[in-house]
Amino acid sequence: MASRDNERTELEGLPEHEKRQTVRNGSFFKAMRNSLNGIWMILVRERNMRIHVVLAFLILVAGLHYGLYRADWLWVTMAIFIVIFSEFLNTIIEAVVDLVVEKKYHPLAKLAKDVAAGAVLVAVGVEIIILLLIFQPYVWRQFGIVTNFSDLLHRFQ
Repeated sequence: MASRDNERTELEGLPEHEKRQTVRNGSFFKAMRNSLNGIWMILVRERNMRIHVVLAFLILVAGLHYGLYRADWLWVTMAIFIVIFSEFLNTIIEAVVDLVVEKKYHPLAKLAKDVAAGAVLVAVGVEIIILLLIFQPYVWRQFGIVTNFSDLLHRFQ
């Protein structure tokens, strides 16, 4: 196995446009720059991520409008994070599968991509359920409908 120093010297003779990072980041700031670049790339390349970010912003604005309590903010934040995180994983899986199979069809590649996309769909479903449970009393109160869901449950016991 070659050391990291040997990997660096192999790049010295290459033209500038062919030099790519093949070793670990030398500093925290380089790592941070690469991380931010990854976030920027997914926002630029993935339409669905842009949709998720816009919807997350609208959800946060709605939360501010309704004056959510701290516990409600926790659930809303987690719901949004789960969807955005699953979109990151979906993009990673799709990129790795495309790298491996190139332009050839393979049933396992299709399976991996479909399951990754399905995970995003499940995350969105969970997000919708959480948002409906959190925002329902706030929205109903805005229209003058006051209910206590726990009282309703206790009536059925």
